[in-house]
Amino acid sequence: MSRVLVTLLFAAAAAATAMTTFERIQTALDLGTTRAWALVGYWALKAAVIAAFTFFIAVRPESRRPSRNPVAFVACAAALVLVVVLREPSGNSTNLVLAGDFVALASYAWLLASVLALGRCFGILPEARGLVTRGPYRFVRHPVYLGELGAVLGFVIGAPTFWNIGVLVAFYVAQAVRMRLEEQALGREFREYADYAAVTPRLVPRVPLALPRIPTPSRS
Repeated sequence: MSRVLVTLLFAAAAAATAMTTFERIQTALDLGTTRAWALVGYWALKAAVIAAFTFFIAVRPESRRPSRNPVAFVACAAALVLVVVLREPSGNSTNLVLAGDFVALASYAWLLASVLALGRCFGILPEARGLVTRGPYRFVRHPVYLGELGAVLGFVIGAPTFWNIGVLVAFYVAQAVRMRLEEQALGREFREYADYAAVTPRLVPRVPLALPRIPTPSRS
């Protein structure tokens, strides 16, 4: 799939999300409820994340070694589809929905910070575009995946059905496959990646969050 087509798809998603954000703002102005404004924050962050994805896809350099692994394509497609098939809250308590919104909001804020730190090294498939160790990458090796998992967890908290719980488990499996393939690609291209991985957790930050000594990455 060409860069232009992928960029156009993400741009369309960003435009649709922005329109939904404006609708939520109007609803919040009319209702003035806490939940209505929580939804505004959620959709605004979601629009910002998709817009950032669109920008970095458009300006990213070519991968050092483009992925041709069919497993990578399947894992990426599965992750996207699973997010779509999550079911929205229906008759759940307001407190439960608000708790899920809070988790999703925090996750999207972390995700946006991670994407900005990744910059032009951002990619959809698990490929080696550069070794990034700044920002959230100082604490975990896969902060973007962590943000995505946190956002899906927030949706499940707001609507804890058996269906959504199953989607969460399947989504984690897809992300685990992507993480493993990405680590293999980075390890092949950057000798210092092994040192970075040795001192940086894969997904769960250490407590307390101490700044590890990370080797300076090579220029991509």
